[in-house]
Amino acid sequence: MPSLPRQILIERVLQLWHDRQHDTHAIVVLLNIDEREVCEIIEQSERRAL
Repeated sequence: MPSLPRQILIERVLQLWHDRQHDTHAIVVLLNIDEREVCEIIEQSERRAL
């Protein structure tokens, strides 16, 4: 299980993504994290949803 700060980051990325108001580039800028990390979080979430 991810650490609490990591879990908060994951939840924030997914919230921004699922609200459909932000693309990966915007999430990168808003949260100041690597785009690859944003994509990995989204991909992992989508795999779990299947």
